[in-house]
Amino acid sequence: MSLISIKRFQNELIIFLLLLFVGFSFFYKFSAQKSFTSQKIKIQESVSEINKVVELKTFWDNKKVKKEIIKFKTMVSKDKVKKFEKRSGKLAVTYQNLSVKELNRIGKKLVATHFKISKLNIQESGKNRYSMEFTCKW
Repeated sequence: MSLISIKRFQNELIIFLLLLFVGFSFFYKFSAQKSFTSQKIKIQESVSEINKVVELKTFWDNKKVKKEIIKFKTMVSKDKVKKFEKRSGKLAVTYQNLSVKELNRIGKKLVATHFKISKLNIQESGKNRYSMEFTCKW
């Protein structure tokens, strides 16, 4: 009797199995596509990081960096530069009695360079006078 009932519902059983197969296929396609897009995004991020590293490396190896470092010494008068130390890959500068205009000029130049600022200290030393100390690496 069970064999007769299976033959009776044979078409319905085939359709059910096909629908089940289509459902699993759709789920697999969706998950594979999501995985592919996430991998694509990761690869694009990695490529952009590599490009940024290459750009910074060419910048840091450039001889213009040495000229930019010297500009920090010559931006203001010599009596305002308290300390100027340039070691391999590291710069430490301390300024005194800076006006607001000089402080802004030095700050803009520091931000415009591709140096990694490890220490930045700005203090008001008098009325409209500031002292600034920073250390950066490249």
